[in-house]
Amino acid sequence: MRHFLMGLVLGGATMAAGPALAQAEGCFGSGEPLFHCRMEGSGKALDLCLQQDVVVYRFGPPGRAAELLLARRVEEVFHLPWNGIGSSIYEELGVGNGDVEYTVWSAVERIAADQPEVSGGVRVTRGDQTLAELRCAAGSTIVRDFYSVFEAKEAKGQCWDNGSFSWGPC
Repeated sequence: MRHFLMGLVLGGATMAAGPALAQAEGCFGSGEPLFHCRMEGSGKALDLCLQQDVVVYRFGPPGRAAELLLARRVEEVFHLPWNGIGSSIYEELGVGNGDVEYTVWSAVERIAADQPEVSGGVRVTRGDQTLAELRCAAGSTIVRDFYSVFEAKEAKGQCWDNGSFSWGPC
């Protein structure tokens, strides 16, 4: 149901973004593109992909070797799903690298007239300390949503608890 609602909200924007997103730098082979954008002021790109049950995070210059490439099983990533309310569809997906967490966020303004406003970025943290916060350049964010990660986590026996805002065993 949620995936259907996202399709209705994004309408043609999702379909139009499909081919462009499929060529995103971080997706290899038959991977499912989740997110792509160019970072403000740096010319670097951020990509998220789902390869079967592995989330791939890629950061770096487009068309060249990645500066950071992480691959984590869906059970190891943090996913904050959209709660179903509010004027925007907001989600987060966190990929860890030792004690550093790279949390990609996306927001789709769902009350837009024709084209929904899409924004995103990444927050880099170590514990409670924010190391960096980068925003996507205006108009460069392409997001399908992270629902396939939600489904993959459920397939691995994890369930989302709306009360505690956390994943746990089903």
